[in-house]
Amino acid sequence: MTLHASDVMVKDVITVNEKTPLKEVTKLFGEKRITGVPVVNADGQLVGVLSESDIIRKTTSMGAWSPTHAGQIMTKPAVTVLPNETLQKVCEFMHDRRIHRVVVADDSGIQGIITTMDILRAIANLGKEKGKDAFERKTLF
Repeated sequence: MTLHASDVMVKDVITVNEKTPLKEVTKLFGEKRITGVPVVNADGQLVGVLSESDIIRKTTSMGAWSPTHAGQIMTKPAVTVLPNETLQKVCEFMHDRRIHRVVVADDSGIQGIITTMDILRAIANLGKEKGKDAFERKTLF
């Protein structure tokens, strides 16, 4: 069975506007128990991604300039994958780029989001569905 991005993505994606104040974003992170969000413009188009790491790294290293809005420190462009991308390719992509989340999007917009925790959950559930350990080694002899 091949898993795809659409099989493990979270479909109810929380987004913030690029003009959302960072104080609101950090409050949202705490309330929703999330660590990152896609950032959209006024037209609802994906323009970037903002994570806790971005906020910590970029607000403590800016010197005299103090960012106030999501769009000022988001990572852009957003890293995206198609819904039909295999989970194997998504994992390789995330590993190679050293990122913890990707936005699942197609021509019609944001379809979902996948984080490293979503991938771990999918792996853990593989074994449960088949009634055995997903990491069971098969011997060839």
